[in-house]
Amino acid sequence: MEIAVQGWRASASDWDAVRGIPPRDLPTLTDEQREVARKLGVAETDYARSVLAGKRTQEVLLQKAEALAAFLENRIANEGRQVRVDRVVLDVVEHRFMVELDVNGKSRILRIDENIVDDYFESGSMDAEANLARVLDRALLGVTA
Repeated sequence: MEIAVQGWRASASDWDAVRGIPPRDLPTLTDEQREVARKLGVAETDYARSVLAGKRTQEVLLQKAEALAAFLENRIANEGRQVRVDRVVLDVVEHRFMVELDVNGKSRILRIDENIVDDYFESGSMDAEANLARVLDRALLGVTA
């Protein structure tokens, strides 16, 4: 199964975490990153902080995509359906997950709002769980165990 994060963003808490890091402890920028910083008129140390904050956030987002994949796989397995989760990608610009399922050799695509996933995993919202289940059930309409 492929799990990925498409795009880039850094959370406010990750920005706060890297704000006080001494310049010597920041990641070394590539030539390309230095050029981007120059074109944007951003100090290299500030750009290095943004790279580090983004990396931290990307790791959290990837974990969220992995958790969604596990939730979907468990739900599918518990229902005994012959369906496989092939791909889970979080599009950070659209704030949406794109999930590709293999249903009897045919691809089905689910699009799940990131806020629903956040509500489920962060607060255990029963409404969010019901929404996730409903999205999956609609995608699998007509697929029997």
